[in-house]
Amino acid sequence: MDAVVRVVAAVPTPPPYAGPEVGMAMLLRAWRSERVRLYHVRTTLRRSNAEKGRFDVAGVVAFARVFVRYVRVLLRRRPAVVFLLLSSSRAGLVRDAWLIVTARLLGCRVVGQYRGGNFGGFLQRQPPLLQRAINMLLHQLACVLVQGERLRAHFVGLLPAQRVRVLHNGVSLEEFPPRRRQVLQEAPYRLLFVGHIAFAKGFRELARAYRWLRERYAVELWVVGTRIAQPVVASSFLPPQWYAYYQQHAAEIEAEIDAFLQQLQGDTVHFFGHVHTTVVRELMAEADVFVLPSYSEGASVAVLEAMASGLPVVTTPVGALPELVEPGQTGVLVSVGAWQELAEALAWCLQHPQWCRQAGERARQRVRECFTLEHTVAQLEQLLWEVAQGND
Repeated sequence: MDAVVRVVAAVPTPPPYAGPEVGMAMLLRAWRSERVRLYHVRTTLRRSNAEKGRFDVAGVVAFARVFVRYVRVLLRRRPAVVFLLLSSSRAGLVRDAWLIVTARLLGCRVVGQYRGGNFGGFLQRQPPLLQRAINMLLHQLACVLVQGERLRAHFVGLLPAQRVRVLHNGVSLEEFPPRRRQVLQEAPYRLLFVGHIAFAKGFRELARAYRWLRERYAVELWVVGTRIAQPVVASSFLPPQWYAYYQQHAAEIEAEIDAFLQQLQGDTVHFFGHVHTTVVRELMAEADVFVLPSYSEGASVAVLEAMASGLPVVTTPVGALPELVEPGQTGVLVSVGAWQELAEALAWCLQHPQWCRQAGERARQRVRECFTLEHTVAQLEQLLWEVAQGND
């Protein structure tokens, strides 16, 4: 085995600004390993989150360009391992299959990371023949990485347990600006949402909860993200029990979200669109409570960033979020789809500013102890080294 292991990281980076792209950009920027040398091939195909998951001519052309670069790097660098992200859409898995099979034909071992919370639900919706094809594709991988212990279940029965490993997200505390004001120091209080403006992120529930809150409190809602209203794209994030519900009610759900944005935007709702990570962190330094009432998550980078910014977090117990947010200590967990419970939890936070400040301090400390980017990079370096030596 060579003293230096060469690894091709075929991963997306911003734009667009979403969890996978932002997470990979942070990881690549922090990589300092001398024994595992990374060569990045940028696999981003779309500039907008709303266009992801589509199968069209523009996507095929964009992937053809990516694939040519990818093959050139493989032939030139002769890596021992290829590291890539796994998709949970049909179009995405076609792309993944080309990358995985090509790497295997050239003698590389492949490590795939799944940065979501709905692979099992996606697989259930596929016809039996496609399920078998996906199963065969997964068996080409040396191992699959998930973002939390709770997410291992998505690959139970698909791969042996020892080939499903956990790699938590991490953030670098030094990159977060100091708070510009104390949490809940003065009204109007600022609630911050960062994510796709879509049903899967619980935005309908947040809209309902906010309407209730603004009648009782001096409060603002800051919204960072891209509006995703196309049913095909919006439903792809949902677990089985909510996928059918959304399919039946998509038109009225999307109309309710659009009406909320049109009626209150510029009043007490401030819509920032998709912005650079540094801007997100500046907003977090001025916000009071972070809220993300998702129906489905992996392990949200935005939640970790909010914790690193010293914010209490109100979210749902989906994916690996309960491994990040400790109820009663660093935030509040509310039931999925329960807007009234969400409203009451946010109201309770507004009524208890001292607890929120302490929760934010504990959240930042939890990131320091468990979820630093340095720790994530060290874990991935060791895993890639082991895979290169056949010890996965």
